[in-house]
Amino acid sequence: MLPYLKALISDWGETMQDVLLLVTVSVMFAFGWFLMGRLDCFLESNRHRQELQLSSGENALCLGFCNPTAADSITNVLEQCSKLYPELSVRIFYGAEEELLNGLSAGKFDVIFLPENAEIPAHMQYNSKIVSLHYTPVMMKYGGLPIEPIADGHITQKVLWIGEAASAFAGCFVECLEAQFPAPTPGK
Repeated sequence: MLPYLKALISDWGETMQDVLLLVTVSVMFAFGWFLMGRLDCFLESNRHRQELQLSSGENALCLGFCNPTAADSITNVLEQCSKLYPELSVRIFYGAEEELLNGLSAGKFDVIFLPENAEIPAHMQYNSKIVSLHYTPVMMKYGGLPIEPIADGHITQKVLWIGEAASAFAGCFVECLEAQFPAPTPGK
């Protein structure tokens, strides 16, 4: 009877190891299932929050240019803004004067850059500043080739923004722009 009991205990020990392994794997699976469920909920809520931020432009400063070759001139201004507001993202657009003016009045743009002689509708309430920017090459998206400006030197631009801008970052951008391009002193 003793050999039979030894065999039974030996079989029972192996079975207990199998049962213990099965229980451990089941607990790990259940914990993983729970953890993945929580992670999915977090990622889903975070995705919705990020989509809302992108759609509302909450952390975006939207700039519009008539001439995209002048956009590179404001890199120092953007660098200063990003030091003050690290969460700032910038979106740069270009288009015709009329599109930019309509976008500024509709709140699509925070700040626009127009040619110095641009016609501004009289009914528009805006702030403005004249700045002298320099031309820089623009890179083609698919060819990687630079598009070189024919004229060297500077281009005078009229900068427009609405006094109560939609973006909180517009005020910071304008302050940094004024620091980078101070108003000319009379008689100079």
